[in-house]
Amino acid sequence: MSARVLRAVLLGIGSLGTVPLAAQVPAGDFMTTGGIYRAAAVVDSVFIDRSIPESTVKGGDFASYLMARLGIIPIPHDLGFRVVVDSANIVLNGRVTDLPAQARDELGMLLAMVPRETPVTALIDLVSSGPRAVRFRLASVTLGGIPVPEALLQTVMSHVGRRYAALTKSGRDLYVEIPEHARVILAPGHVRLVGPVPPTTNGQ
Repeated sequence: MSARVLRAVLLGIGSLGTVPLAAQVPAGDFMTTGGIYRAAAVVDSVFIDRSIPESTVKGGDFASYLMARLGIIPIPHDLGFRVVVDSANIVLNGRVTDLPAQARDELGMLLAMVPRETPVTALIDLVSSGPRAVRFRLASVTLGGIPVPEALLQTVMSHVGRRYAALTKSGRDLYVEIPEHARVILAPGHVRLVGPVPPTTNGQ
C-alpha cells in the first residue's frame, strides 16, 4: 500500500469520528488482572488437573487470560475495551481513547489520524489447529464502523507481531496448546472448556 493511499484511507476513516453517535449502553465484560487468575484456575481444573470434566469462563476473563499469554500482565488499568462472546467470535469493543497509551503508540500508523472518540471493534476468530492446539486470529478491525483495509491491517499488525513472541509473524494469530481430545467452544457470553474425552472404540 503506497503512502498516498494509506493517508487517504486514514483521512477517510478519521472524518467519520466527527459524526455524532447515538448513546448506547456498552455491552460485554471488561478485561482485568483478576480475570486472568479466574480463567487460569478453570483452565487448570479442566485441562491440567482434570478435576472437573468441563466448565465455562466469562468472555472478559478469558480475553484477559489470552492477554496474559502475550505477556501483558497485569492488565493495564486504563484498558477500557469490553468483550462480547457469541457462538462464532470474540468481539472487543471500545474507543481509541480506551486503549492504553502504549497500545496507541504501537498502533500509531492506524490511529494517528483518527479522533480519540472513534469507536473501535476487533473481531477474533477461534479455529481448531490440529489435535492439540487452537488458534485465536484477529479477523478484522473496524474504525468508526468502517472496516480497516486488509493491506493496512496486515502492515500494522506485522509490526505488533515483532514485539510479542507469542504471536505469529503476522501479529494476528495466537496459538494455545490444549490436551488431545479437549475442546474450546465459543458460546453466547462465555467460553466453554471441555476436558479430554478419548474417542470410543467400537466393540468396547
